[in-house]
Amino acid sequence: MDTLLQHLPPELAGFAITLGLSMLIGFEREEQRPADSAGFFGGIRTFPMIGLAGFLLVEVFDSPIPFAIGLLVLGFLLAVSHWGSVQANDLGLTTEIAALLTFGLGAAASHEMYWLALAVGIVAVILLHEKRRLEGLASRIPSEELRTLLRFLVLTAVILPAVPDHAFTQYEINPFKIWLVVVAVSGVSYASYLLQLRLGDRALLLSGILGGAYSSTVTTVVLARQSKNGHHSADSYVGAIVAATGVMYLRLWVLVILFAPSLGQRLSLLFWGLSLAALVVGVVLTRLGRSDRGDGDERTQPSNPLEISSALTFAGIFLVVLVVTRMVAERFGGTGVLIMAAIMGAADVDPFILGITQNVGTTLPIETAALAVVIAAATNNLVKGIYAVVFASKSTGRTALAVLSALGVASVALFWAL
Repeated sequence: MDTLLQHLPPELAGFAITLGLSMLIGFEREEQRPADSAGFFGGIRTFPMIGLAGFLLVEVFDSPIPFAIGLLVLGFLLAVSHWGSVQANDLGLTTEIAALLTFGLGAAASHEMYWLALAVGIVAVILLHEKRRLEGLASRIPSEELRTLLRFLVLTAVILPAVPDHAFTQYEINPFKIWLVVVAVSGVSYASYLLQLRLGDRALLLSGILGGAYSSTVTTVVLARQSKNGHHSADSYVGAIVAATGVMYLRLWVLVILFAPSLGQRLSLLFWGLSLAALVVGVVLTRLGRSDRGDGDERTQPSNPLEISSALTFAGIFLVVLVVTRMVAERFGGTGVLIMAAIMGAADVDPFILGITQNVGTTLPIETAALAVVIAAATNNLVKGIYAVVFASKSTGRTALAVLSALGVASVALFWAL
């Protein structure tokens, strides 16, 4: 499209785009013309003339005053038309707004803003034509989902662009990178949240997989509690818990590869292997332990992962871990970081691992950083096994502790072997 327009005179290209877009809008409005057309503003003839008027007022005159006068005249005519519609109990403003937009499209095309004019015009036609579907979609979206989407947009589109993107202090704290971590983790959580809303957790294994994309620790605790009064065997619950841990390895690898590609490449074979092994074990255990009653009929409502207070708390934890990690690395070297990995893995593994990614190649050699990530994940597996013993039934807790501990030990052993 751009190549074709470059070979046309600017006036001809602007004229063609204005005429085409305004006719599309006019066609759509003509389709909406009621049987009794009294009070109807315009259709296939009116809208092209509005668009061409905006195009000429900018193309012919060097001053913006004629365009402003034309806009005022159009606004007056639209006000009169809307007043007549109000008298007929039609309170809609769609046609009037479409007319103003068409007038502006002509001006944009005259300024050779072809891509902008085409994009806005096509989107406008879609919005006008898909009225019923859009209104139906709005009625089907629960208010809680809309609030969650708005929170996510606040994190990504409002706060992130306003955060300064340069380092501060001797610890090289970059606020933009810190908030980018929050956005990345929140994005993964939000995707899992939407999937759980749509699919639920009727299948125990699916519940573990989807929960692991958000937090394998939280998923372990929830499944462990359900195992005491659940409708499935112990092996089924253990399988779902182990599958959540398998997804955890994939989630951690994605976060590492985003913020430290060299470290992510170093851990690719190990983490993908551990993830595949855990998922296979989870599937096998779930199938072996499937009860006669099937997957059950319970359905749990996933919690909202995008509370602003939670995001700020995560940002604070990440900042503290980032500073402490750099201090430990500078003072104690790799040994201190490995000890800290074992400690932080028992609490919240994501902030620590993301803090590690910010120090790779500066204060931490890549091998030390990789070992720290493996130790943190292994410790987290051990802690999840302990949670299972505390909250689950005896058989579920013992089996989960054994499998998760074996997975943690195997991860460290495989790292040294590889």
